[in-house]
Amino acid sequence: MKKMICLLVIALMIASVAFAAAKKITPEDLAGLKGTWEGMWDLGLMGAQTASAPCKLEILNDAVPVHIKLTVSNIPDFVASQAGIAGGTHVYESYDGVITSNGTLMWTGSQASFLEISMGKKKLSGSYWFRTIKGYVSLKKK
Repeated sequence: MKKMICLLVIALMIASVAFAAAKKITPEDLAGLKGTWEGMWDLGLMGAQTASAPCKLEILNDAVPVHIKLTVSNIPDFVASQAGIAGGTHVYESYDGVITSNGTLMWTGSQASFLEISMGKKKLSGSYWFRTIKGYVSLKKK
């Protein structure tokens, strides 16, 4: 009986992971992604999370290359100084968004930076690299 319960629990865990897995983004999805997404930007130094900041991602068109405007607010001074920027609010724009072979959207920037997002159920999540800061972002449509 214990083995049966264990197997059932494992099967449910696998099913929940498969259900929660990100959907591959296709060109047909871009119209639905267009608009304003808000959430939290986890700030990390060399991969270790050190703080979070509110952010807004505006997807401004619905065709490749995808144009975005990203606003990250309230970046703490101790994190910003490690990246060689000022604390506070920063706004970035990128015009080079592409759909990758993995079904994610990716933007690249100067200084070996990138932002890659995937689509989940009613949310976007992703990872980024900016100078020495590596972290994650989670967004919901406004």
